[in-house]
Amino acid sequence: MKIREALRKERLAQHKTQAAWIKNIPMSVFHYSEIETGYAKNGKEADIDSEKLILLLKSNHVDIIKFFESVNGSYKIDERARMIENISNQLSVAFNNNDLEKVEKITHELENMPAVPKITYYRAVLIRAYLKDEMTSMDKATRTKINQYIYQKDNWVTDNEALTIFGNSMPISDTDILIARMGKVLRYYKNLENCPATFQRRVSTVCVNYLYTALCIRKIDKYVSEIMALIRTLPFDDRFGLKILITQYFEYMRNGDKKSMQQLKDVLRHAGLTKLANRLQNES
Repeated sequence: MKIREALRKERLAQHKTQAAWIKNIPMSVFHYSEIETGYAKNGKEADIDSEKLILLLKSNHVDIIKFFESVNGSYKIDERARMIENISNQLSVAFNNNDLEKVEKITHELENMPAVPKITYYRAVLIRAYLKDEMTSMDKATRTKINQYIYQKDNWVTDNEALTIFGNSMPISDTDILIARMGKVLRYYKNLENCPATFQRRVSTVCVNYLYTALCIRKIDKYVSEIMALIRTLPFDDRFGLKILITQYFEYMRNGDKKSMQQLKDVLRHAGLTKLANRLQNES
């Protein structure tokens, strides 16, 4: 059985309502009900992140090992999906290391790979253009394809792939369109701290990308304050701590506080994040 089915089975075995079942975890009854019923939006089921799942099981005294043994048979590893995920991870590493040669190699491989997910290919195209400093000179046909991909779904703000492309394509977006799209994201995720972990991570990345684009490239202030406030609602942990620090850096930049900017860059360098600190140095 699947996780949602196993959760329902365990809850009913303890004769608990959904409200009583989740009383010790930060989740609404409405969202938990969607998880149990398998409610799907845009082809994706409502999910529960691993931390909340473990907390839920422990708070209701469910044997965690036996629980996962009961659901293990329902989940099989898709070898192709794992390969694409590996390529995506390689792209992220290459981007963080400014490794243009690696990105060029990956992009070439994707161009010759059958049925490659558009999200992966467009990410490679955008990262390659960024590292070659060709974002603003990208050909119109490619820009059009990327924009069409984002908006082929009515509710693109709830699609993780579309959000990824939106975040990566900001430097080549028209300013007015960029602002309008960011406004839609902010309206939908105004309570980001209550969203599933997957979207917290994605939307927070989109927000940081917007701060960079708005302050370092477009020199605009629209939505900057709102985004900074939204990022601060997230916990300062291994998932969001670095994004919160970068957001603080951009606030110092916005206020012209060069001393604090330098101090924060020094902290990043002491933490081993020299390349990130240098990138901020170059953009400020």
